[in-house]
Amino acid sequence: AVVSTQSTGAHFHFPLPHTLKFTNKPISYILSPSFIHSPSTHSLNKQQRKTQFNFGGMASAEKKKAPWVQPEGVNSNILVNNNLTRSLVPFIPSTPNLIKWYICGPTVYDSSHLGHARTYLAFDILRRIMTDYFRFNVSWVMNITDIDDKIILRARERNIPFNELARKYELEFMEDMQALRVLPPDTLTRVTEYVPEVVMFVHKIIERGYGYESNGSVYFDTAAFQNKDHSYAKLQPGQVGDAKLFAEGEGILTAGGEKRNAIDFALWKKSKEGEPSWPSPWGDGRPGWHIECSAMASDILGEVVDIHSGGVDLQFPHHDNEIAQSEAYFDSQQWVNYFLHSGHLDIEGLKMSKSLKNFITIREALKTYSARQIRMFFLQHRYDRGMNYSKDAMDLARDKEKQFQEFFHTVKALLRETSANTSQHWGPSEKELNKDFLKTRNEVDAALRDNFDTPTVVNKLGELVRSTHKYINSRNEPITKSYGSSSRTITLNLSTFLVLSIAQYITFIFKVFGLVEGWNDIGFGLEEGGGASKEEILTPMLNGFGHFRDEVRESAIKKDFSRVLSIGVGVRDEVLPPLGVRLEDRPGGVAVWKLESPEDLMREVALKK
Repeated sequence: AVVSTQSTGAHFHFPLPHTLKFTNKPISYILSPSFIHSPSTHSLNKQQRKTQFNFGGMASAEKKKAPWVQPEGVNSNILVNNNLTRSLVPFIPSTPNLIKWYICGPTVYDSSHLGHARTYLAFDILRRIMTDYFRFNVSWVMNITDIDDKIILRARERNIPFNELARKYELEFMEDMQALRVLPPDTLTRVTEYVPEVVMFVHKIIERGYGYESNGSVYFDTAAFQNKDHSYAKLQPGQVGDAKLFAEGEGILTAGGEKRNAIDFALWKKSKEGEPSWPSPWGDGRPGWHIECSAMASDILGEVVDIHSGGVDLQFPHHDNEIAQSEAYFDSQQWVNYFLHSGHLDIEGLKMSKSLKNFITIREALKTYSARQIRMFFLQHRYDRGMNYSKDAMDLARDKEKQFQEFFHTVKALLRETSANTSQHWGPSEKELNKDFLKTRNEVDAALRDNFDTPTVVNKLGELVRSTHKYINSRNEPITKSYGSSSRTITLNLSTFLVLSIAQYITFIFKVFGLVEGWNDIGFGLEEGGGASKEEILTPMLNGFGHFRDEVRESAIKKDFSRVLSIGVGVRDEVLPPLGVRLEDRPGGVAVWKLESPEDLMREVALKK
């Protein structure tokens, strides 16, 4: 790899690590002389260093919240909880009808757990609302941290290359996201594929006077940044003095370069012997944790990011350092317009921890609950508040899913049994139901515009379901009408089109939330993918029917008619559930069938046993 300085023409040769396939071509950095010869902390006298170190300790007590500038443009009439202001503010995209959105991806050194699901599922719901309900175009960028101290240490423990470990857990994470029906990113950025961009990003920060080299590492100069009318720690100014959080952000393998200020953080980390490294003008090393997101997000989305999201625990130091780096690079005052954070997730009221033995991976959770049930659980909580995962909470989510599932089954059965040729004349009951329907639509819209208030939406849709059930039941019950001295019993007509419209609307909202996949007009449908042939679909059904017929025929030949009833029960409880068919007996001797997930039906069968 060749590094050249633009003004002097000097060349610096950095051999690529023989264990890594970095690129097929030479890496050419165009640098200014100050990039190579930046001031070192060794040039400071003791008093200067002491003063600079004390600066960091004072910052947390004196720092005030930095001002936020509302973007110019068309107001979307959507309020979002912007953690740059810690308040609800109007969402205004920097480009009309386009949202440039960056989300911090995982550090891939272990299996994904429910804490990951808390973030990625929550923001998947928000992304879907913005695209499918509010009709924004969204450019969604997510990174993968595939080189990090945690990855290096875990790879050492297993005696495998760091990139082999990273690829394994990246693939597992992607599979978990697919199982949860989280949409893939439009752009995926891996740190190891963006090292040249990171080096150039660091170079420009040094060139602008906000970074310095020390013993082969490069640090961000927080004092210089603040002395030039910038604000450091915009999200969590009160946590600047938190040594534990700061140390976690720097990583356990950080080399011991001398820093000018205690709160300065690594942009480029000198690699020790045996650690993965890439060439740079400061020596072999690797990107700091925080710099990767700044460099990659800026490379794809540009100078302004509309929305940046991640877990609430990333606010300081990670997101605060991202902001500082990027505003130093662009020499701007506001790199991100809206910072959204997902709330904490507890397990049975306690923080998830392997030591507490309440560490639940996504794959373990999916053995007990379906992806739809987990998503319903998330929808019943505000994305930006804490939530508690427990059996009771998941039972409530499962009950809520069942409420809507039964409603969809009722409507489908009604449509199968009712002719559209019947009278559709609206009386007081139809007008009242339609009034409830229109009111619900307005309430749902208002809730989604109020910081994506999905719990209110789910509750309002539940109320509409109850109103519709009440209307349907009133039409099924015979009533007696008097005509002078005589009377007769009649059944009122039912407005199938009104009921159909309500079911379609609820299905549409559930599609927006990711609860419904595919092109189902009404209801959840099945969670399995399509593409099977007619024979493949019908074979298990016809096998079950053939087996049922054989048993009934055998009983009839033996004149064992008492066994016929038990055969029917066996078909209902043993043959059909694995095929995804629920058969329910109804008064009058006419059964109704319902298509559901075979996994859900088998779980119910197991619970009954």
